[in-house]
Amino acid sequence: MYWFFLALLLIGALAARNIARSRVGRAFGAIRDRDIAAGVMGVDLARYKLIAFTVSSFYAGVCGSLLFVANRHFGPEQFGLIMSIQFVAIVFIGGAATISGTIMGALLIASLPRISSEMAHFVPYISTAPNVSPNIYEVEAILYGGLIVAFLLFEPRGLFGIWLRMRMYWKSFPFTY
Repeated sequence: MYWFFLALLLIGALAARNIARSRVGRAFGAIRDRDIAAGVMGVDLARYKLIAFTVSSFYAGVCGSLLFVANRHFGPEQFGLIMSIQFVAIVFIGGAATISGTIMGALLIASLPRISSEMAHFVPYISTAPNVSPNIYEVEAILYGGLIVAFLLFEPRGLFGIWLRMRMYWKSFPFTY
């Protein structure tokens, strides 16, 4: 299952990257940045918003079907407030308007429950019991909020911005000027 999901992720990311580099993607970017200015420049707002809705519905449908394949069931009770916070955290931490950043943010946010459970072994006053405070679930919520605030303040371009800076540093390593 893992390899199948990974292959679909790569295909979907490659398709999204190609869409973002095309004429449609440039229109999406113009509408995202300033829709009135995009309309003045000649972008058909209704048409491209309909295309954006169609593409996002396609991706959501594929992801929903993969979620059903992985869990064998799902319902509205699985999509609560914490899931919405996780989606916002993924976008802000990974880097808004980037495909690679979103994948990096999703990997980090998916590993936060593991990180908070491992913190309970190293920090003695964090409990694993859900009724005792502070517990690993509260630490996880604090990590979500702290990471969102830290990335908004110190690295607005997210993990993708950090990746770009590291890549540029290593490309010009001996000559940093």
